[in-house]
This record gives sequence, structure tokens and C-alpha cells, in this order.
Amino acid sequence: MDIDVRRVLDSLGDPLLALDRSARILHANAGMKELLGWSRLELLGRPLTLVIPGGLPNLRQESPAAPPQSAGWEPHLPPPRPLVRVSALRRDGRPREVEVRLSPWPGGEAEGLSILSFHPLDTQVELERHLRLCRRLNMMEAALTQAFSQTSDEEDAAYAVLRACGELEGWTLGTYWRMEQGANVLEPLTLWTASPGLSDFTNVTMRRTLAPLEGLPGQTWTRREPIWCRDVTREARFLRADVAAREGLHGAIFFPVMGSGGRMYGVVELFSRAPREEREADEALANALGHRFGRFLDRLHHTELELTRDKAVRYLWESDLLGLFVSDTRGRLLDANATLLRMLGYSRRDVREGLLSWSTLLPPNQRISLEGVLRRLRTDGVFHSVESELLRKNDNRVPVLLGSASLGEEHVVTFALDLSAWRPMEPTAPREADARLHTLISHAPVVLFALDRDGNFTLSEGWGLEALGLKPGQVVGMSAFELYRAEATTLTHVRRALAGEDFFSVDALSTGPIYETHWVPLRDVEGRPAGTLGLSVDVTQREREARWRTQLLAEAEEARVEAERAVRARDEFLTIASHELKTPLTSLGLQLHTLLKRARQSGRPEDSETVQRLEKAQRQIQKLARMMDELLDVSRVTEGRLRLELGEVDLMQLVREVMERFQEESQRMGTRLTLRGEGPVVGRWDRPKLEQVVTNLVSNAMKYGAGAPVEIQVRSSGALALLEVTDHGIGIAPEDVERIFGKFERAVTVRKYGGFGLGLYIVRQLVEALGGAVDVESAPGRGSTFHLVLPLAGPEARVPTQPPTDAGLH
Repeated sequence: MDIDVRRVLDSLGDPLLALDRSARILHANAGMKELLGWSRLELLGRPLTLVIPGGLPNLRQESPAAPPQSAGWEPHLPPPRPLVRVSALRRDGRPREVEVRLSPWPGGEAEGLSILSFHPLDTQVELERHLRLCRRLNMMEAALTQAFSQTSDEEDAAYAVLRACGELEGWTLGTYWRMEQGANVLEPLTLWTASPGLSDFTNVTMRRTLAPLEGLPGQTWTRREPIWCRDVTREARFLRADVAAREGLHGAIFFPVMGSGGRMYGVVELFSRAPREEREADEALANALGHRFGRFLDRLHHTELELTRDKAVRYLWESDLLGLFVSDTRGRLLDANATLLRMLGYSRRDVREGLLSWSTLLPPNQRISLEGVLRRLRTDGVFHSVESELLRKNDNRVPVLLGSASLGEEHVVTFALDLSAWRPMEPTAPREADARLHTLISHAPVVLFALDRDGNFTLSEGWGLEALGLKPGQVVGMSAFELYRAEATTLTHVRRALAGEDFFSVDALSTGPIYETHWVPLRDVEGRPAGTLGLSVDVTQREREARWRTQLLAEAEEARVEAERAVRARDEFLTIASHELKTPLTSLGLQLHTLLKRARQSGRPEDSETVQRLEKAQRQIQKLARMMDELLDVSRVTEGRLRLELGEVDLMQLVREVMERFQEESQRMGTRLTLRGEGPVVGRWDRPKLEQVVTNLVSNAMKYGAGAPVEIQVRSSGALALLEVTDHGIGIAPEDVERIFGKFERAVTVRKYGGFGLGLYIVRQLVEALGGAVDVESAPGRGSTFHLVLPLAGPEARVPTQPPTDAGLH
């Protein structure tokens, strides 16, 4: 090999190999070591298959010799050979995707000298990997969304998840292990398999229960992160490895199903017959599946809680335990249950006719404080329980315990507990009074208790005792200081109450329940403290709901931040993809232009078909370039990088230039372009941006005009410039008229018309940036007319978003 050839190859920056007729390496420049790690001495005399094990498929050396493309490439030389994608082998044994071009060396035909140039494809390979993963995630999300919309049961949902994993990702068998909260173990809830011949493994799996850290599902439960196994039959931690080996199961992944707040629902395991290779993709899908399934179970759990809560409220409303009524914050009664109506002697008709209010139910001596009560309800949303009296319809008074809480939207619910049975009875009927009092208290959802001056219980009644694990009267005679010795806060409140203080308190017991208590002092005949009477209401659910609302707000904020991050990631991807694709498109377009120019100048009849094919290829390249420009424009608009360079522009002249560019395409499509105008229409605009707007509108009209004429009208009206583009094509449905101006939106199928659905979105964004407005009039089958209005003075003289009809837009 000539020394001059070696010098030329060493001077070029691209990785290059010189080959002889037998594909043995004669020379390697420094770029090969940087690309694949091979030194020149390691490659000299070795076969090409050392670097490219698969050889060079579908490559032929053609007779016109051409040197490798470099900065000194001359346009009069033949065009470069096509690039071919192959897998090259690094020195460390790892593959690397590259593009290669094989070219004969000028003057080296006698010795069969050829030059092989390399171009790395790392960015493209990584982009393809991300695209494949995104496509798999989108398909899985669509399948799960459809499955979850058709079920409200955890077992059915789990089976749908396992089946989707099998059908979309090629898994052979899957199991959902549900965590049993009481037993603190994992139990198999459901199993799916695509192969009926796995009965041994299925039977062993469905009969097992797993504790924390037991087997791979138990370790996944404890670690709360996926565990990926290339081959579980070689995994010592997998307790069913022998059965899996007999059944031919090898690859596996185990991932947790977790809801909000770190709640653990269970573990999903998936098995395949072949060992797994793509760990990163499998783990990404597992994390997405576990998160999506956990969120569904969260919604299912919350729905069950809501149904239970609604049922409890409905039961309380329909029961005879309490009188309940709903009013607005001005005191007017809107509804009342049957217990209250019986208590006060009113009818349902009295409520419907609006005859009841706080002022009619309260005695005259208490009405003076009514405004203060209503003010507290409007500001605080709650009015703590207090002893009071209500007026019956016959003006008799009923002693009651009242308490209110806000329902939102200026509505208030109030309970009234009838205390008339607690009043002293005639000595002739003590047993009857005791029975009535016991019946009333035992069915009230409260805890009523009394302490003597030493803190010993003298009364302990109420339905609410069940939540504490106590029975009525069980603690009578016991000391409160002994019973609540572990509750420091509660003991402090007991001492305050025994000292004669009347107050409200909220106590959170160490066992979990939270109670709101009204302490009322008891006094002897001399007025000295003799004990306390207390009424406690369980407010645990109220406090939990408050925490749950706070958690929901935090999750909503997290979802918002995640959505914004996803939008930014998408826009960044579009920017990178459009830049990466535009560079080879530009190079290919220049080469096509050179070939087309030569074919046209040759004058040979046999080149006419070549000219037609090159023109068609050039149109497709231009179409791809326009689509890349649209993606770049969308990225600039989204990121706020749209800059205007304003100057005087004649809209009439600009439209003529755009029509001239479309002249050849319109003749090919059989579309006649006509322009109507009254002379120059000069305004202060950004010429490139306005030219893009007109180009998009004319291109759109030709695309959907179905070969019909396209009419363009330009004129001015006062301080406005008016542009109308009319086609007589397929038209737009009324429900799609506004939607087509959105990002990635279209009114027709993409398969038939193509494109990204960005043209009209870019038009509206650019027109509004120029201070104008755009809309469309259309009907299916009757064509469309796009109306554009721009202020002649520029963006500072902005027109309204909905231009007036006398501006000529309609």
C-alpha cells in the first residue's frame, strides 16, 4: 500500500480502514482506536470480520472510484456510496452500532484497494431504545385503563394486570400476592398463565403463604422495590426453583403494588420461559405497573370508605337516636328527620313551606344569642355541643343537647338529643325513669360519664363505649387517675374539671381514638365542686378525614409537578429529535438537488424517468423538512423563545411569492391558485413568521382541497390587513372547528393525510404573536375559508381575540 495513501487516510478525522480484495485490513487511522479501541498494530493484516463479525451485507463496490467523504469533497466527483448500518465489535468485546460506507480508492483498482469509513450511531441507538420503552409503556397504560374501567374488584383488576403483562410483554405466568393486613402474610389472590401445562407450579404457588423476607416475593414486600432475575432456577432465594426448572420457567421479576402514603397492597410476580436480558426496561415497566395498580386500589379503597360513610350517615338520619336537621347559615331549616319532627310536633309540610327556622325553634330568652351562634357557624364551621331548649309547635319546651357542624356551601347540620327523660321524676315512678334514661343513653353515639370529687366514676353509659372496648357501667367505682394513668393529657383535663372548670377538650388516646369532651362541673348545696359530668363524642373519623384531605392536596400537587415535568421532557425530546433528524435531511436534500440538476442537464431521453423519480424524492424530503421545522417552531413557542424581527412588509407581494413557490405543486395536483387584491397592503410585521403563516394556510388548502380551486384574497380595512384563504374541499365538522387549532390536533385520519397536526397550531400562535387573530368558517363537503386579521401598525396595536364582523373576517 502506497505511503501517500496512508498519509491521506491519517489526515482525515473520520475512523477509516483500508482493505484489500480479500477484505483484510491494510491500514487503520487513529479514529479507529477512538471509536472501537483497536490500535493500528492489532488490526493490520487481520480480516474485516474481527471488527465487523457479521460482515458487510448488501454492499457492492461500483466501478467509478470515489475517495471517502471529507471536508475536501469536490462536487464534480461521484456521490458517496450509501451508508449501511452494522454492529461493530469493540476491543473489549462489547458491540457498538455504526454506519459504514465502502468506496474504492482512486487509482487502486489494480490492487483492489477499498476504503471503509465509520460513523457512530450512539445517539440514535439510545433514542430508539427510549422510543421502544415509551411505546411499551403507552400500550400497557392503555390496556390497564380499559381493564380498570370495567371492574371494581381487586381480584378482577389483578387478573387483568397479569393478563396484560402476558399478552403485551410475553410473560408466561403471573401471580398476585395480596398482603393480608391482620395476619401480616402474603397470600396468592389470583394467577394467570398462557400455558396450560404448568399445573405443578400453579398448585405449589396457590397453596403457599409467605412471611416478610420469605422467598423473593417476601423480600420484595420488605424491600419495597422490584427484584429482577435473569434465571430464577439459579437463584438460591427463590423457594420454588426446583418446580420452576421442571416446568421450564427461567426469567422472572417481582415488584410491589403500593398506594399513596406508602401503603402496601401486595406483590406481583411474572415468569417467562426464556431468561430475561433487558433488566432496565423490565424494571421500568414493573415500577410503572406497581404504581398504576396501587393508585387503582387506592381509589377502590376510598370508594368503599365513602360508601360505608354514606351508609352510616343515612342510617343515623333514618334512625330514632337523634333529632337531625339541615339549615343554611342564616338559620332557615331546609330539611329535618322524622325523629326531630316527632320531638317537636311538626310535620314534613311545615318544613317544605319554610315555617321552621332557628328563631322559631329557640325560646325568646335564647334568641338574643342566636346571631352569635350563626356567626360562629359561618366563620368557624362548628358550634360545640351545649345544653339548650327547643320550642315544640304547642310552645312547650324540650330540653336538648345541641351541636352543629358545617357541611360546606353555607349548609349546616345540627343534632338535638332529647334530655327531657333525664329530668327528676316523681318519687312514685323511679324505676320507670331509670329505664327511660338507660334506654336513651345506651342508644346515643356518645359516652356520658360522671366523676365524684375524688375522681371515681359514678356513671359510665353510652353507645360510644364499644369503641373503647368497654361495657356500660363497667368502670363505675374505678378511679379515673388509675384508668388513664398512661394518658397525661387526659389526666390534666380531669384535674381541671374536678377543680370546677367548665370547658371543652380534645383528647387523643394512645390506643388510637380521638374524643371531644364537654366537661360540666357538679356542685353541692354550698356551691363547692362535687365532681364533674362529661359528654364525649368520637371525632377520630373527622380528624382522619382532615389528614386525608391534606394528603390528597399533597398528591394533587405532586401530580401537577409530575405533569409539568412530563411536558418539559416531551418538548425537550421534540427539540432533540428534530435537530438530529434535520441534519441528515439537509445533506440528503443537497445530494438530491445535485443529482436532479445533472439529470436535467444531460438531455438524454432515458433520464426522463430518473428526473421524475428524483423530483418525487425531493418533494418527500421537503415535506419531511417542513415537519421538522414545525416541531422546532412548537418547541420555541412552548419555551417562550419566539422572537419577532419587525419591519415593513407588503402582504400582497408576500402572498404572490408564496403562490409562485407552490406553482409547480399546484399544477401537479391539478389545483388552480387565484389571488384577488386591491394593491399593496403594507404593515409592520415579521416577514419570515408571516410567510410561514401564509405558507401553512395555502398548503393546508391544497392538501384538503381535493384538487378544487384555491382562492386567496388580500385587502385592507382601516387599520387592519385582511387575508382570506378559501378551498372547496372536504370541509370541517362543526365540533372540530375550534379543536383543529390545538397542538397535535386534526379533523381527519393521519393515515390518509399524514402530518403532525401542528400547522394550524403554529399559524394561530404566530398570528397572535403578531397581534392578530385567525378563525375558520367551514361545513363538511363545502370547503373551508380561513380568515386572518393583522394590525397594520404591528403587534402593539393588538386586535381582539374574537375580531368584529365589520373587520371583514366574516
